[in-house]
Amino acid sequence: MVNNNSESETVDYVITPTDYKTAIKDGVDISVRFKAFKPSLEGQIIKIIHRYLAKYDILYIKDTVVAITKEVINNAIKANLKRLYFDKKGLDINNIADYREGMTNFKSETFQSDFIDELDRSTFKTMVTFKLDSENLILSVANNVKILDSELKKVQTRIEKAYQYADISEVFDDILDDSEGAGLGLIMSVMMMKNSGFKPGSYTISQNGDNTVSKISIPQKFTEEKVKEKISDEIINEIKELPSFPENILQIKNLCNDPESTVKKIAEHISMDPGLAASVLKLANSAGYLSVQKVDTIEGAVVKIGFRGIKTLITASGVCSIMDGKYKNKFKQYDTIWKNSYKRAYYAQKLTSRYNLTKINEIVYLAALLIDIGKIVLLSVNPELAVRIKNITNNDDMENFNIVEEMSLGVSFSYIGSLISKKWNFGDTITYAIAFGKKPYMADPQYKAIINTIYLADCLVDLDNKRTRFNLIDEDVLSFFKLEDQEAFEKLYTLLNTTYNTDDK
Repeated sequence: MVNNNSESETVDYVITPTDYKTAIKDGVDISVRFKAFKPSLEGQIIKIIHRYLAKYDILYIKDTVVAITKEVINNAIKANLKRLYFDKKGLDINNIADYREGMTNFKSETFQSDFIDELDRSTFKTMVTFKLDSENLILSVANNVKILDSELKKVQTRIEKAYQYADISEVFDDILDDSEGAGLGLIMSVMMMKNSGFKPGSYTISQNGDNTVSKISIPQKFTEEKVKEKISDEIINEIKELPSFPENILQIKNLCNDPESTVKKIAEHISMDPGLAASVLKLANSAGYLSVQKVDTIEGAVVKIGFRGIKTLITASGVCSIMDGKYKNKFKQYDTIWKNSYKRAYYAQKLTSRYNLTKINEIVYLAALLIDIGKIVLLSVNPELAVRIKNITNNDDMENFNIVEEMSLGVSFSYIGSLISKKWNFGDTITYAIAFGKKPYMADPQYKAIINTIYLADCLVDLDNKRTRFNLIDEDVLSFFKLEDQEAFEKLYTLLNTTYNTDDK
């Protein structure tokens, strides 16, 4: 239960003032008090951050601010848990021998037990505050335990070094102490701040009496509207060396654009390439494309799907062919990425049909399908990256890469994908959709329907893979689709997911 008026043993968090939206509008300070970092609180913190950044038109740094805020909050909770653990074990955290003994089993005993519930009943608390000065939004995270001098020095050293690392590989080479996770998350977050244009000193940690306070200073105006995108020479060269788009597909696309073309003529050109013909039929009959009934001839597919649909499918087929030929079997996540991509494309087109957005269904299908091609290129160029992330984070899936990409390259998978789209002349709209499909809060209003549809489809795939929750989804996108009510959202998700699994059989 969330209670915004008084604190008790049963509340998840207390927010003051209760009407945070008006407080942000009027420049009033906001505080959020809690004991454990639960999903409902995480969603609330993200929504507050979103509104502040939107107010100052700096939403493009949202991912950075959210990442470091979550990291700092989790560190504060961890510090509180550590004190609770040492108290229960009768150990003196200030005694070196006791400290070493306690830290031996701290992780295994606290994060796999009832300690989180005990934290709710303890006196240990954390508070996040949002305060404006003349130039900055000061986001503070304070917990009511005093950080040890040795811990403070270690954290401050990590912050300083994070601004010195050139890329993520240097972090891996430098981190040797894993007794407390080696501070990888904090280092990565500070590096993300650096790549987003934050100046050194924007993140600090200090003691304030018996409290430990971390502060993030977010400029209301950056010296540059956006930090210049950077990308390694290795990735640039990889994109340059991608094969040109197949000439036969370009010819068929031109035929689809020609008002004098006939169904028979287009079907004949597709049939000249048996591989392309097989691919088009497979896509036309797959769960990844809107279908009313199965087709077994190219001419039938052209009639059923239409010229625009055929142009979309042969483009998708061309991309798949190039990627398979160059990258398949280079890293183990390759097939998973494509499976998720087809599912995302399916969800996107179903959304256009359900919300009367059929004019954009071909665009969202193709962009939703191709939004992760940059991920394929990066992981193919550096397959060891996935292994190293897994080894350090103990996480076997891809969720950490949303942060790691910013650390290792200073550029996103989506941006790499947009460069590939430009190389293959897919057009401004597709290129833009690939670049911003995962960041609707940055998108130009004229592309709102396209970007929101792709973003929501991507969230549905993340739900399938248990990488997101309803309260983490952009609330403006939910409002666009009239899905602010969680029950309505879950009903839609269940329907689309069930339909996909049925159609995919």
